[in-house]
Amino acid sequence: MKLSIMLLLIFMLSSEVLSLMCQKCIPSGITPCTRTQITCPDKCLSATVSVSSSGTDMNVNLQTCGTSSLCVNESMNVGIMNIATNVQCCITDLCNNRTPAAPAQQFPNGKSCFTCVANRCSGTVNCVGNQDFCISASVQQGNNALYMKGCATKSACDASAGVSSQQGVAPVNVQCCAGNLCNSAEIFTLSFFLMIVPLICSILFH
Repeated sequence: MKLSIMLLLIFMLSSEVLSLMCQKCIPSGITPCTRTQITCPDKCLSATVSVSSSGTDMNVNLQTCGTSSLCVNESMNVGIMNIATNVQCCITDLCNNRTPAAPAQQFPNGKSCFTCVANRCSGTVNCVGNQDFCISASVQQGNNALYMKGCATKSACDASAGVSSQQGVAPVNVQCCAGNLCNSAEIFTLSFFLMIVPLICSILFH
């Protein structure tokens, strides 16, 4: 009898965990998202993604399911664009209905990595905060190829190992290294600037 009660309690607790309700609101491009409710197996996630490019700053807010690998703050600096996240996760129903503050300002940490300017990847960029790794990534979108280099946090590099094709963006190679200027100065043919955004987002929120 005791064993049956124990199994019943485990089943009830497992069912409760599997029925965690979360808010979902993921913008698509410049189109505002429509907030809905979804069932999540682990955690609820709410994040603010800050993107800085050519003197223009933009914050993007999103809510969705969270996992241990997603519930970490990440950042990358690829020269023409710097992106950082402030991620908050929680484990009660609809708890991700608040918007996190924008990520705090980060300062140079003394490390540098190669980055791409026009069609050459021989430029350098100063890493900030805990961007302790250099990243090199390539992506194929239709007939266009894009190559990206810059600085990244360890969490962004760890996440990139599991990047898969999504929303028409198919990363084909992502590599990180820990040495200063270790991501080599190669020459590539770059595609359109806007392709960088889905590539970075696919790495940060794969």
